[in-house]
Amino acid sequence: MRERLTRIGRASRQATELIEAWLLLSRAERRGPTRGETTEVGKVAADVIDSQRPQMRGKPLTIELDVRESVNVNAPASVLSVALTNLIGNAIKYTLEGSVQVVVADGGIEVIDTGPGIKPEDAERLFQRGVRGEGVGGSGAGLGLAIVRRLCELYGWEVSMRPRSDANGAIASLVFS
Repeated sequence: MRERLTRIGRASRQATELIEAWLLLSRAERRGPTRGETTEVGKVAADVIDSQRPQMRGKPLTIELDVRESVNVNAPASVLSVALTNLIGNAIKYTLEGSVQVVVADGGIEVIDTGPGIKPEDAERLFQRGVRGEGVGGSGAGLGLAIVRRLCELYGWEVSMRPRSDANGAIASLVFS
């Protein structure tokens, strides 16, 4: 019962963060982003990983956070949380077995998985509304990465996807300017 209540609390928090991000995007379309709130990237990444663990659903999958250096970003935690929830959630969704590694360093964050990977020519297309990765099951509208891209444009961050060169899988990168 306690675990279920914890999951409900996390889901509620994630819904609130998503709504805050949409409202922020709506306001920013008219006035530009608000500044002043500093957020620790490693802390938000740890919270997102914790909230995404139930999505692993017993898959033979490990997820690891590697904070190599402290990175702070001038943005609300809710905005960063929405972006990371999409990137980390996608890595978990697409990786049937193996690992997802989240690395905080060099003024950014990378989400490295051992999933099926992506084709280099599809990397940019995945950020378009309505586009979903190949072979994904379940529901979804293909809006997650489009929202991440829009948040990044608003805050001057760079987001990208690329195939791994050393193994199967993909790397999602978020660089804060």
